Amino acid sequence: MENIIEPLEIIIRMTPAERFYKNHLKNVSNYQKRNSEKMRLKNQAYAKKIKEDKPEKYKEMLERKRQYYLTVIKVKKEKTN
Repeated sequence: MENIIEPLEIIIRMTPAERFYKNHLKNVSNYQKRNSEKMRLKNQAYAKKIKEDKPEKYKEMLERKRQYYLTVIKVKKEKTN
Protein backbone atom coordinates (compact mmCIF):
# COMPACT_ATOMS: atom_id res chain seq x y z
CA MET A 1 0.00 0.00 0.00
CA GLU A 2 1.13 3.47 -0.81
CA ASN A 3 0.88 6.29 1.63
CA ILE A 4 -0.86 9.10 -0.16
CA ILE A 5 -0.83 12.45 1.54
CA GLU A 6 -3.82 14.49 0.57
CA PRO A 7 -4.01 18.22 1.21
CA LEU A 8 -5.89 19.08 4.32
CA GLU A 9 -9.31 20.47 3.73
CA ILE A 10 -9.77 23.65 5.63
CA ILE A 11 -13.33 24.03 6.74
CA ILE A 12 -14.29 27.56 7.63
CA ARG A 13 -17.37 27.62 9.75
CA MET A 14 -19.23 30.89 9.98
CA THR A 15 -21.98 31.79 12.34
CA PRO A 16 -25.36 32.67 10.85
CA ALA A 17 -24.69 36.33 11.67
CA GLU A 18 -21.39 36.24 9.76
CA ARG A 19 -23.05 34.60 6.74
CA PHE A 20 -25.82 37.20 6.82
CA TYR A 21 -23.24 40.01 6.95
CA LYS A 22 -21.20 38.56 4.04
CA ASN A 23 -24.35 38.15 1.94
CA HIS A 24 -25.43 41.66 2.81
CA LEU A 25 -22.09 43.09 1.64
CA LYS A 26 -22.38 41.13 -1.61
CA ASN A 27 -25.93 42.39 -2.17
CA VAL A 28 -24.92 45.99 -1.49
CA SER A 29 -22.06 45.69 -3.96
CA ASN A 30 -24.36 44.23 -6.61
CA TYR A 31 -26.92 46.99 -6.04
CA GLN A 32 -24.26 49.66 -6.41
CA LYS A 33 -23.00 48.10 -9.64
CA ARG A 34 -26.50 47.87 -11.13
CA ASN A 35 -27.39 51.44 -10.10
CA SER A 36 -24.17 53.28 -10.85
CA GLU A 37 -26.00 56.49 -11.85
CA LYS A 38 -27.85 56.63 -8.51
CA MET A 39 -24.61 55.99 -6.62
CA ARG A 40 -22.80 58.72 -8.56
CA LEU A 41 -25.54 61.26 -7.74
CA LYS A 42 -25.60 60.17 -4.10
CA ASN A 43 -21.83 60.56 -3.84
CA GLN A 44 -21.96 64.01 -5.46
CA ALA A 45 -24.65 65.14 -3.03
CA TYR A 46 -22.62 63.82 -0.10
CA ALA A 47 -19.45 65.58 -1.28
CA LYS A 48 -21.35 68.85 -1.75
CA LYS A 49 -22.88 68.59 1.72
CA ILE A 50 -19.51 67.83 3.34
CA LYS A 51 -17.88 70.69 1.43
CA GLU A 52 -20.46 73.16 2.77
CA ASP A 53 -20.90 71.83 6.31
CA LYS A 54 -17.44 70.52 7.23
CA PRO A 55 -14.72 72.08 5.07
CA GLU A 56 -11.91 70.53 7.14
CA LYS A 57 -13.31 67.03 6.58
CA TYR A 58 -13.67 67.81 2.86
CA LYS A 59 -10.00 68.83 2.69
CA GLU A 60 -9.02 65.56 4.38
CA MET A 61 -11.15 63.65 1.87
CA LEU A 62 -9.44 65.39 -1.05
CA GLU A 63 -6.03 64.70 0.44
CA ARG A 64 -6.84 60.98 0.78
CA LYS A 65 -7.90 60.95 -2.90
CA ARG A 66 -4.65 62.66 -3.92
CA GLN A 67 -2.57 60.20 -1.94
CA TYR A 68 -4.45 57.24 -3.41
CA TYR A 69 -3.86 58.58 -6.89
CA LEU A 70 -0.15 59.11 -6.24
CA THR A 71 0.44 55.74 -4.58
CA VAL A 72 -1.85 53.45 -6.60
CA ILE A 73 -3.28 54.84 -9.82
CA LYS A 74 -0.23 56.71 -11.04
CA VAL A 75 2.03 53.75 -10.27
CA LYS A 76 -0.22 51.39 -12.26
CA LYS A 77 -0.26 53.81 -15.20
CA GLU A 78 3.53 54.06 -15.17
CA LYS A 79 3.91 50.26 -15.12
CA THR A 80 1.62 49.80 -18.13
CA ASN A 81 3.31 52.51 -20.20
